[in-house]
Amino acid sequence: MIIFTKIENVYDSNFEELYDLYNSAFPSYQRRTWAGLETVFNKKPAFQCFTIKLDNEFVGLLNYWIFEKFVYIEHFAIHPNFRNKGIGSAVLKEFISKTELPVIVETELPRSVVASQRIHFYERLNFYMTTNFYMQPPYEGSQVMMSMLIMSNDYHFVNKHFTQIKNTLYKEVYKYDPKKNK
Repeated sequence: MIIFTKIENVYDSNFEELYDLYNSAFPSYQRRTWAGLETVFNKKPAFQCFTIKLDNEFVGLLNYWIFEKFVYIEHFAIHPNFRNKGIGSAVLKEFISKTELPVIVETELPRSVVASQRIHFYERLNFYMTTNFYMQPPYEGSQVMMSMLIMSNDYHFVNKHFTQIKNTLYKEVYKYDPKKNK
């Protein structure tokens, strides 16, 4: 049975194993520092952080944001020991079944085998790519913006509201103002 356990702050007893997977699953330019996560926990009620357990064993993490018109999955990872066993698909199917809002994800462009596999993973779960141009702002520091793809389980919503989605992510998730950063 899949269990989602909410993490309330960086002092939660389950946070350390989540943070270890977070650091190993995502490169530094695609994640926050410990202090950055602490800030998000303290100042952003839209941010949700969960460990994923299967039969009481830690198997993954899911960080997402709940906005008025959509849910944005910021980070989702299954521990390497549990990958390629259908757990990731089962987790996302359960998560999607519990939200009535469209679900949005960012994925890397298909420039590597891993990136292509990630895109196909989401496509198997009925996510669709938008054709709109999207650049992911840096999380922290002086990193550069990256070309990314936006995918959603609601093709019409994401195409109709792409600008609103992008602006919400820039403002709320990345604290990025395109007018100030030209």
